[in-house]
Amino acid sequence: MDTAAQRYVGTHDFRNLCKMDVANGVLNFQRTILSARVTWVDRGGEARPRDPFQLCQFEVTGQAFLYHQVRCMMAVLFLIGQGMESPDVIDELLNVEKNPRKPQYSMAVEFPLVLYNCEFPDLQWLYDPEVQGFNVTHLQQLWASHAVKTHVLRDMLAGLDAAPIVTRKGPGSSLVPWGELQPPLHSQISGFVEGVQARSYKPLLARPRCEGLEARIEHFVRRGRIEPPQGPGLPGDWAGEPPEGKRGSTGAPEQLPKRICMDTE
Repeated sequence: MDTAAQRYVGTHDFRNLCKMDVANGVLNFQRTILSARVTWVDRGGEARPRDPFQLCQFEVTGQAFLYHQVRCMMAVLFLIGQGMESPDVIDELLNVEKNPRKPQYSMAVEFPLVLYNCEFPDLQWLYDPEVQGFNVTHLQQLWASHAVKTHVLRDMLAGLDAAPIVTRKGPGSSLVPWGELQPPLHSQISGFVEGVQARSYKPLLARPRCEGLEARIEHFVRRGRIEPPQGPGLPGDWAGEPPEGKRGSTGAPEQLPKRICMDTE
């Protein structure tokens, strides 16, 4: 996963790795990723034998991010880590000339996503001691609460490992502790991706595709949500019609009525 994450680094068009927020006027999907890596939590990020209870973290630094960009990037890394996709699929998704439309896939869930640092030139943050003490105390209490819950859940799972399981029905059946069954059941990752996992996996590039950027632009222009894009640097050779408005006898489109907020005081 770490090797695959390196392919995100650089300036790319991430329209296949985000939710296109065209309705709010976002038409440029090029973003610059400065670094991206997957490391083990604790022990300085060193590799270790596979353990379903060891945590990894995906750390990404960029100049700006698109709507749901990191969650989509993480979802693809999950597929690669499980061996369902090759790392080459990232290059394919970043090649918008070859793949201009995003394949349908579920995003990673939102709760592990943390924006923990922002850097600004010539700016130093100063902290009030009282506020700092309040924040530290609050986070320590949260950590203690979740640490206890984690330990309780781990003990519950360990207890279930000793539960006797019937290997097969009928003559010749035997009892085996749940923890000794092969292959073992490791479903932790299923809680980190939205939606329901399909019974049979379909490769990303073979899935149905979402609407392309040009189609989304035309949709919101027709609804009057955004103005028709003008100028160089626009995606493709978009040439949509202006939004439908009132038409005169000549059939020429007129401007849509606009709501104007006025201060009556």
